[in-house]
Amino acid sequence: MIGISVYLSDEDAEERILRASSSGVKLAFTSLHIPEESGISPKRVRDLLSLFNREGFQVFADVSKKTPAMLGLHHFEELKELGVTALRLDDGFTTDEMLDLSLQFRIAINASTVGKKELQGWIESGLATKNMIAWHNFYPKPETGLDEEYFLKQQHLFDTLGIPVYAFIPGDEKKRGPLHLGLPTLEDHRDQSPYISAIQLKRWGVTGVFVGDPGCSEELLGKLVRFDQEEVIELSYSGSGEIEGEYGLRPDPGRDVFRLLDTRTESGVPPQHTGERPRGAITQDNDLYGRYRGEMQIVRRDLQSDPKVNVIGRICTEHLDLLELFESGQRIEIKGNFIH
Repeated sequence: MIGISVYLSDEDAEERILRASSSGVKLAFTSLHIPEESGISPKRVRDLLSLFNREGFQVFADVSKKTPAMLGLHHFEELKELGVTALRLDDGFTTDEMLDLSLQFRIAINASTVGKKELQGWIESGLATKNMIAWHNFYPKPETGLDEEYFLKQQHLFDTLGIPVYAFIPGDEKKRGPLHLGLPTLEDHRDQSPYISAIQLKRWGVTGVFVGDPGCSEELLGKLVRFDQEEVIELSYSGSGEIEGEYGLRPDPGRDVFRLLDTRTESGVPPQHTGERPRGAITQDNDLYGRYRGEMQIVRRDLQSDPKVNVIGRICTEHLDLLELFESGQRIEIKGNFIH
């Protein structure tokens, strides 16, 4: 599941919703209580929620007890009529209030702060895990994002109980104020490629990956949706255009290389460019390798030169960390697109 974040004060919100929708994204997070959104007219909220509804979005809203009054509503249930499907509750709600709201909405608890004892207390009080989402915070301030070890500990807790986990990655365009330094859940993701961060979260078992910043390019959205739906990882490279295309990796990854299926050939492959093979090199076995002629590999760690192996390209530096996220039999697409 891939989602965007839309902020009521963003004058380009409508455009961002339509862009995401055309890319295949149908999930959105919005905040109806943070300070930056104060002073927003109820009409603005209704107009955006109406657009979400027309485009077929599920809307997850961050709310406080003041949210209904801010929107001119009498109670939270009216948000459901406006298209909101899940609520991420501020700290001011009691357990009984959570239980009541869970009859109308899915409830997103704070995955970054809730511990096992508090969680078990809610469950024992009657809050059904099937109605819960464990949703992490985003962290605008540098150096305050979550530690990986703690994140994985929390992931294990919610996995054990069958509660889906959602988390944020930064965008690749306009960053949200007031700091404009990205909105990641994990600090390691603040300056990392959001595409790599999203795949990493998915590999850890995260169900919902949301772009926290308002700015997210159509290219990034398309790649995220494709991975989410098809499990294809896209990598850019430098080298011959003849090797562009989609490939499958063998289900038995080698220690030193990933082998690309169905790349052997009966045609001649003369030895050339048989130099050293750094991590990320794309190679092809030449005529000297006999029946392996034509087989392509992606190098996992630096290797010495081999007269039987031609170096025909190299994965771009920005995408090298994706190699660590390949799974057995992974589908990949190698693209000669060098703008990231």
